[in-house]
Amino acid sequence: MKTDNCRVCGSGEYRPVAEVEGFNYVRCACGVERMSGYPGPEEVKEFYESGYMTRKFNNLGHHLHFKPEYREAYFAEKDLTFSDLKMDLAKYSGRRLLDVGCANGQFIEYTDRSGIKGEGIDISNDMVEAARKAGLDCRVEDLFDVKGEYDLITFWDVIEHVLNPKDMLEKTRSLLASKGEVVIQTPCTGMVSELFAEKWLYYLPVQHIHLFSQEALFKLLSSTGFSVISWVRFGSCNPKGKIPDVNKRAIDTIVKRLGIGDTIVVRAGRADN
Repeated sequence: MKTDNCRVCGSGEYRPVAEVEGFNYVRCACGVERMSGYPGPEEVKEFYESGYMTRKFNNLGHHLHFKPEYREAYFAEKDLTFSDLKMDLAKYSGRRLLDVGCANGQFIEYTDRSGIKGEGIDISNDMVEAARKAGLDCRVEDLFDVKGEYDLITFWDVIEHVLNPKDMLEKTRSLLASKGEVVIQTPCTGMVSELFAEKWLYYLPVQHIHLFSQEALFKLLSSTGFSVISWVRFGSCNPKGKIPDVNKRAIDTIVKRLGIGDTIVVRAGRADN
C-alpha cells in the first residue's frame, strides 16, 4: 500500500486501521491515524466550497452545528466544556480572541454573550458569509496569513482537518501572547474508536485527515512549545436518536468519568510561561 510519510512525525511506518468510502486510514508509528495518501490543498478547498454546510456525513446526518435550532444546545455544551476545563472566560473580556475555523460563527456568538468580542477566520466563503450576515466579526483568511497577538486562540474540531497540524500549532504559538492560552477540540482515537472500527463516526475521508490519540496530541503540543493545563474527554459514538436516551446518557456518563470518550478538549499555554 502506497502512502505519504506522516506529516506529524515524518515516519513512513504504519498499519491499516480502516477503509471508508474507498479511502484508507492508517495508524502511524507516532500514534496518529491519518488518511493513506494525503489529499492535495486544491482537493481540500474544493470539498469545503461544495455545499459543506448542508452535506451529510456518515451517520451524523446533516452537519448539526450549522442549524439554527442547535444554537442553544451548542451554547450549553460550551458552558459545560469550559466548566470541565476549569476555565473562566470572564478573564478574557477586553482581550483578543481568535477562533480558527469559525464556520458560521457560533463560537463568536457564544463569546459575545460573555462580553468577549472575538474574531473568527475560516477558509470557506459560504460559512463566513453566513457568519457576517449574523453580524459576527468573521473573515475569510488562512491562519498562516494572520498577524498580531492574541490572548486566546480556539480550534473547535479543526486540527483533524489540517494537512500540516505541526505547522499550524507552531504558527499558533507565534500568535499567542506570553500568558495566552489555546483550546483545541478534536475527535480522539482510543477504546471507543477501536471498538467501532470502520463504523466510528469520525472516519470522514477528505475532511478528517489526521486523528489523534490523547498521547499523540499531547506529544505534538509539547513538541511545538505548549504545556497542557487541563483536558476533558467525552462522547461514546452514539448520536442522539440512534439508541434510547436513557442508554445514551448512561454510556456517555461512563466514558466521560473513565476519561475514554472519543472527543477530547485540551487547554494549553505556552511552555515558557
